[in-house]
Amino acid sequence: MGRCDECLFWKMARPTEGWCRKYAPKPASEADRVAHWPTTHGAQGCGEFVEITTKFDFVFCGQCRYWQSSATGIQPVDRLDKPAQWWAHAGHCIRYAPEPISEPGPRAFWRATHHTDGCSEGVLRPTVDES
Repeated sequence: MGRCDECLFWKMARPTEGWCRKYAPKPASEADRVAHWPTTHGAQGCGEFVEITTKFDFVFCGQCRYWQSSATGIQPVDRLDKPAQWWAHAGHCIRYAPEPISEPGPRAFWRATHHTDGCSEGVLRPTVDES
């Protein structure tokens, strides 16, 4: 087990804190909820540690096959904690299907991410052959 600040999936926010970007966001029960990756301290660690020097092709949301967006981004009713400019470059991560719950009739909504976000579960979108 290694430290978060030595892990390939950790993105530093401040000198001793950052975000674990190991997993893609799961669907939510409310529309256009922003995905927030868990904050950890650099000295923490977990069993899913991958050394930062490991060769890995990190995929940003804007390049990912699981990311859907329109030319104008997302126009939410409530912008929550993000400015309009962020939403203009936002889309939905559809990596995971909704999981069943115990109550009948739930709605599922995919979480909003920015085109510069990313996680270790991203897969490059296939290129379109224009020949």
